[in-house]
Amino acid sequence: MKRRHFLQGCAGVALTPLATAYAQAPNPADPLAVPPGYIETHRLRIVNRVNGAISVSTDGGKNWQLIGRVLVPATTVVQGYIAAEYADPGTVAAIAVHGHRIRVSASDASLHAPLILSLDPREYAGKAPNTGYGGHRPGSAGIFTNIGAGTSLFRELAPHVGNPVLREDSGTGKVTPLSNRFSPNGAGEIILIPVWVPADALTQVVFPNKKGGFVKATFASGATRELMQVVKTVQGVGRFDGTAYTGVGRLNTAHTGVITVCTAPVDGALPEGEGKERRGGFQISPAWHNARCEEAGAPMVMTVGASAVPRRKDSEGTAPLFRDAVSLGNQTTAEVSIVDVAIDGGNWEPMPTIIGLRLDAFTGPGLTKVWRERGSKRTAEQGVTAFRLRLDTPTSARSEGSTRSAVVSYIADRRRAAKRGELSLVSGIITIESNAANNRAVAWARLIVEGNAKGFTNAAPFTFSWDTRTVPDGEYLVETETLDSGGVVVATAQRRVFVGNDRT
Repeated sequence: MKRRHFLQGCAGVALTPLATAYAQAPNPADPLAVPPGYIETHRLRIVNRVNGAISVSTDGGKNWQLIGRVLVPATTVVQGYIAAEYADPGTVAAIAVHGHRIRVSASDASLHAPLILSLDPREYAGKAPNTGYGGHRPGSAGIFTNIGAGTSLFRELAPHVGNPVLREDSGTGKVTPLSNRFSPNGAGEIILIPVWVPADALTQVVFPNKKGGFVKATFASGATRELMQVVKTVQGVGRFDGTAYTGVGRLNTAHTGVITVCTAPVDGALPEGEGKERRGGFQISPAWHNARCEEAGAPMVMTVGASAVPRRKDSEGTAPLFRDAVSLGNQTTAEVSIVDVAIDGGNWEPMPTIIGLRLDAFTGPGLTKVWRERGSKRTAEQGVTAFRLRLDTPTSARSEGSTRSAVVSYIADRRRAAKRGELSLVSGIITIESNAANNRAVAWARLIVEGNAKGFTNAAPFTFSWDTRTVPDGEYLVETETLDSGGVVVATAQRRVFVGNDRT
């Protein structure tokens, strides 16, 4: 794979002591209590084991809907990247179409980067799960899913930076904050993320591409505010992770030290870095954070700061840009979570499509060249003079719609997989055999469907009947456990099936 020129998150850079914590911490008495000034749009639940369910709830955890599975569970946590330092332990430190990062550990006197856990799309799983990354590589600290990059969990259902990450006890259902000493073993730890967003949502941000220009924000209430100033303008684009799965003008990444905007169309025909170049994008970053990176001052990074001073920490990990308010949007909705441009001080227009390393693509001569290559005779004098980020207003209703869409899409995908023979297609009342044959130690067996006990038997040959008509059509993980007379599990078996009773 070609090395990406500018590493997202500045991996491998020495760190200074832990920055001030900004994120909303969960209430110890009730970790799921929504803090003042926020609303809950949905919850995410990930069971960290092979075939573990990835589910969404839009009714406060009363009901859960399946949107994916775990392909490879995480079995450890690893040292992360520099910007994870600005997140609170036990919170979402980064979201992206190609993976989310969770900060686990507390501050470290030896100045190591925080330990992190990752959620990753299927494109980065397989025999070499690190392939495709130019920055942080999750390895065995990644929960690799069968959900595609830029969809569902990795787009409209993504959490927000700063959201708390909780643990759910599989036996009691008790929910507690994630310990800063947490390390997974892949045996079924349940990760729970309540998605809390500001009640007064950020709806628009204008970034003048001019040194000293004020970055201005608009909120759902109609309030406006100058957030900070531009310390350094952006002149061009680079090759950033995940931009082949993002879309022109879409947000690729939001974390405590970076917002990455894509300039390349979605093209997932091959893994990133293979074949023709298909990546492209630029970043907006706090000036102090960028100054700590090995490639500080890169032409494809706009730096901003409340003080307009390059080496004074002030915006890292702070709301609204680098915590709480920025979402990845919806790939199918053109008017939200999109960045458009003003060229030569003109009206807003769509982001130009720019692929690969083009260090001058936003300048007058560089943009003119981009147009010429596409057969346009248009010319630019100053180039891109401003960027405008438009965000949707998160609501429970919007999350319900996104969840329905994700569920329908996943069911359709699994139905196609069943027709290809990749999992059993079942209907009506089916017989499920345990693996107790010829095992004299077995005293009884139980049937488990999606983690819920559905039957017990102490009679050989330890088989079960399951009426699939009692559940909606879709994919289910069916497991059997056989136990000896002392209640010790001596054998297990599992398979995924697709229930297809609806013949309409």
